[in-house]
Parts: sequence; structure tokens; C-alpha cells
Amino acid sequence: MELRNVFTFVRIVDLGSFTKAAQELGYSQSTVTFQIKQLESELGIPLFDRIGKKISLTPLGEEFLCFAIDLMKTTSQIKSIGSQIGMNKAKLRVGIIESLFIGRLAELIPEYFRLMPSTQIETKTSDGVKLYQMLRSNELDIIYVLDRKIYQKDCIRAFASPVKIVFVASSQHPITKEKKLSISDILKQPLILTERDSIYRKELEETLALSDIELTPLLEVDNTSIIMKLIKKGQGISFLPEYVVHEDVKKNILAILPVDGCDITLYSQVFYNKNKWVSPQMKLFVNLLSNQT
Repeated sequence: MELRNVFTFVRIVDLGSFTKAAQELGYSQSTVTFQIKQLESELGIPLFDRIGKKISLTPLGEEFLCFAIDLMKTTSQIKSIGSQIGMNKAKLRVGIIESLFIGRLAELIPEYFRLMPSTQIETKTSDGVKLYQMLRSNELDIIYVLDRKIYQKDCIRAFASPVKIVFVASSQHPITKEKKLSISDILKQPLILTERDSIYRKELEETLALSDIELTPLLEVDNTSIIMKLIKKGQGISFLPEYVVHEDVKKNILAILPVDGCDITLYSQVFYNKNKWVSPQMKLFVNLLSNQT
């Protein structure tokens, strides 16, 4: 059954005329007549009594009108599903590494809910390898990771932004008085680093390995917030993404150390599966992150 035929039927009833309905809908009168005949043929019932120039609904036509109006309402509701951004209830499943949650996503969430208050956000923090796996198995809608800028099979990169990884210490730490430091100077200090699976820990170890230097931290912690608390108290030096320490550096609580020979830049990146329909919730997430960085 053609929906346009049903719609034409409803307009004829509303306007009381085949001619007026044809004019409003931009059809010829013969087209309107054909549509109604086709509809009557499909239903197997006459919808109109045609007596002279007047038309009126048959009893069965009146009964069908109720169904037709309900059908038009349902069709209108279906068409509006994708356009009601921020009004339709939906879930956004986000995979993210912990440092990006602390340094970037936490600031974005209030604005996201302001623009799309009915969306439920479900987050999963893990390392990049696991997040890519979950994205490919459709356990996540979108992932926000820190990594080298490399091609990922079956994934679309929505955006990428460079991130410097820096050595950082309390602004009261004696080492901050030095205007120039070598990696050897850093390694003499107690290091508080992320676990080995962390991408920036791996990058540091690979850089040092080129000079046959082994990295032996005083403490390994898988929680960025704990690392930040420890270095603020002067317990040691850490190696973290600049976005994590940016605010505390501005407040002179922490200081970025000028270390020669260890320039590491990664990229904060958003990916989604190339076969995934990009929902309004996903689009808003990407847009807000792009504006933020």
C-alpha cells in the first residue's frame, strides 16, 4: 500500500474535493483519481460515493479514515526520530583511556548534557588495544584514545589532535630551578610512572632503548589522579600528557621540565567503526571534542 495514496485520501476528505486535493498536492486530477482507485482496489472496498459532482465517504470509507489518520500520525513520528537531536532518548557508549577522561572528557560532559540532555553516556576506560577490539566487536560506539597517528583497519578517524608528553614535577621541586636538563638528570630522580601498557610509557621506554638506557621507576601506578597527587607533594617526577597537567602548570602548582633529547608527541584521536551509523549523539561528541582541542 502506497503511503502517498493514503495521504491523498486524507486530504480529499479534509478538503471535500478531488480537485482541491489535486491542486494542493501538485497533482493532476487524473493522478488523484488513479491513486484512489488503486487504494480502493488494494482494500477491496469503495471509499467514496460519487453522486453528481459531490463526493461522500462510504460507511467503510469512514471506518478506513480512522486507520488512515492513525497511519499518517505514526508515519510523521517515524520521520521525526532522527531530527529530534537532544530530545530522543539514546545511549552513547564511549571507550576512553583514563588520562583523556581526566584531562579532556570530564570538562566536556556538562556541555554535552546541556545540548543533549536525554542521552545516557556509558563509558569504558581501558588501554588502546582493548578499546580498538571493543570498537570492532560493536561493544562501543566510539573510542577516544592517545596513540601514534596510524591507520586502523575497519575504523574511521573522526579527528586527531597532537599532544606533547612531558616530564613534570612539583613547582617546589629543586630540579625546577635548572634551565636545561638531560635525560640522565631525570633518571637520577625518583620516577612515578604509569603502568607498562600505557602508550606514553611505552614511547618513553622505546626512546631510551635507542640509547641502551633501561627505565627503572620508583613506583608504577595505573591511576593518573594518584600520580598527580604524589608529584604535587614532591614525591618524584612523572611523564604525562600535557593536557593532564596544563591547569596545574598555569596555577604554578606543577612545572614542566625542559628535558633535551626526549621530544615525544602522540595524538588524541576519535575512532568509530566504518560500518557504524553515525548517530546525532556521536556527531555531537566529535564536534565538542574538535572545538575543545
